[in-house]
Amino acid sequence: MSNHLIFPMALALATAAHSAMVELPPTNPSVRILGRSLDTNPRELQWAWSGSGAIVAFDGTSCVARMIAKGAVYRVRVDGKESTLDLSSSTDTLHTLASGLAPGYHLVELRAKTEANYATTRFRGFWVDGTPAALPEPSSRRIEFYGNSITCGYGILDSVANNGFSVKTEDEGLTFAGLAADSLGAERRVICWSGKGVFKNYGNDTVTPTLPKLHRQILPWDATNLWDVSRWVPQVVVVDLGTNDFSGVAPDSTKFHRAYMGFVDSLHAHYPSARIVLVDGPMLSDGYPAGMNALTRVRKHLDNLVAAGTAKGMSISHLELTPQGNLGYGADYHPNRAQARLNGQELTTHIRRLTGWTATTGTPPASPRLGNARLVRTDLGWAVASSAKTSMQVRILDALGASAGTLHLAPHTTTALPASSRPSWIRIDSPEGTRVVAVPPVLR
Repeated sequence: MSNHLIFPMALALATAAHSAMVELPPTNPSVRILGRSLDTNPRELQWAWSGSGAIVAFDGTSCVARMIAKGAVYRVRVDGKESTLDLSSSTDTLHTLASGLAPGYHLVELRAKTEANYATTRFRGFWVDGTPAALPEPSSRRIEFYGNSITCGYGILDSVANNGFSVKTEDEGLTFAGLAADSLGAERRVICWSGKGVFKNYGNDTVTPTLPKLHRQILPWDATNLWDVSRWVPQVVVVDLGTNDFSGVAPDSTKFHRAYMGFVDSLHAHYPSARIVLVDGPMLSDGYPAGMNALTRVRKHLDNLVAAGTAKGMSISHLELTPQGNLGYGADYHPNRAQARLNGQELTTHIRRLTGWTATTGTPPASPRLGNARLVRTDLGWAVASSAKTSMQVRILDALGASAGTLHLAPHTTTALPASSRPSWIRIDSPEGTRVVAVPPVLR
């Protein structure tokens, strides 16, 4: 059967079974796409890079995704509660993400745990059994990551070093990169592929493209459609490459430096105001491969790149991550969750130092408007002030969209947020309608 017939047939069958469901295509304002996506087909998006996906906001009790993603494993978050959608061998087109929810506002997030090497997703939106709702504003903090298997989360869910790769033990969201972005309250984009290097790939492969040669592509195997870098501009760019260049015969130092410098120059050209962070991967060691002193050599290269980049006017730094070995291993001697947490903390601290992204410092921006309500600072903490003539209900949401409390806001009053809450979003329900707005990180 032609793939072109799968979606229409599935739609007809599902419509008969779920006649009350409302279709929200990828372009619906209640749907936000996470990551790079190819939109040459007006009815369908395609994505492949790790961490790609979509989020939907709705008032209802269930949500279904309409997509084909054979080979992938997805993380699903429903109001902050996490589960796994295993599509590693599935050719289905409809996937129930949430059912039996309490009536009301819900957020459902779908993100690929697995890397582009194993699946391309064809996404045609969501179905919900209610009405579309307002999405929270995205974070103003943006980090773009470029890396290899470490950034992809290869084997991170495993605890046996001799085990081989499985899509079921890969998880981009639990890597040092994913954990750091979450800790900083930043939106992230991830361009990674296991085995990729800067000058050459794992096993001295100089035939297949290195990651710098793929970094502009929307889909890794499509060199025609390139990503428009102006569509999503990060304040921080993190690069973890070089481990695979030193996996066999050491690369020529001049050629390695030239290739890496060329990549850094490209990133700086794309994002001239971004802070570029070069990290040495935790799998590097001076003991393996024998006699190569790979860790020391890579660190020296990165220091030289920082010096050269600084001379060109870049905001560039080198972060030395703690090498693995004391905390155990994941599959194929890759970082496990404990190692990722350690390195994620190191990266978080480094980025905070570069950007000032902390919860307690900095000058708060103007308080976000919430219709006839606004966030205000009082002696006791943060509060919501109303200028409306009617009552409002204020719902406090955490970083994952889960409810952290509800307040009743009387007309022309100011009501303090609970001292124990750390709101990421505020939802206001009033006769004017419903609005969900992100709380700036420095207000949290």
